[in-house]
Amino acid sequence: MEAKLREYRARRRRQELVENTKEKLETTKKTLADILLPKLFNKMNKEKKDEEVYLLDEEEKPPPKFIPLQTEDPAEVASDASELESVAEETQESWRYFIVKWSLYTIIWITLFAFFLNVGFGAVFFVISALVFICINTRTKRKKPGEISAYSVFNEDCKSIDGTLNAEELQRQMMFGMGGLRLV
Repeated sequence: MEAKLREYRARRRRQELVENTKEKLETTKKTLADILLPKLFNKMNKEKKDEEVYLLDEEEKPPPKFIPLQTEDPAEVASDASELESVAEETQESWRYFIVKWSLYTIIWITLFAFFLNVGFGAVFFVISALVFICINTRTKRKKPGEISAYSVFNEDCKSIDGTLNAEELQRQMMFGMGGLRLV
C-alpha cells in the first residue's frame, strides 16, 4: 500500500512540475515579448486570441490534458529533465517567441562580431560562426514514418523525390525535348 502511495505522490509531483514549468515558460515568453515587441504586435496577438476563443467555443471541448499512466513503475519513470525536454518539444513556438528569439540571437552575434573585428579576428569569427550555423541547422533526429528521404537509396523501392534528375529523365529530355514530346 505504501509503495502505491509513494508511486502516486511521485506521479503527482512530476505532473505538477511539468505544469508549473509550462506556466513559467509561457509567462517568460509573454514577458519577453511584451518588452521587446511593439504594441502593434500585441494588438495582432489579442485579435488572434479572440479568434482562438471563438473557435474553442465552437468546439465546446478543450483539448485533453496529459494524464499519466496508472501502471507506471517508479523505477522506470524518466528523469524530470527528460520530461521537461519532451514537453518543450511538444509545444510549438509562437511567432512572437520566434521573432524575439532570433532577434536576440542576431543582436548577440552582431555584438560579438564587432568585438572580434576590433580585436582583429573578425574573419575567423565569421568562418567559425558559419560552421556552427551549418552544424546547428543539420537535422540529427530520426526521420518520421512515411517521410521520404532526399537520397533515393534510403526510400522504399528506391523512389526518388519530385524534381530529381536521373538518367532516364535526362535521356528523355535529350531525345524528345524538354516537354517530353518529339519536336519536328
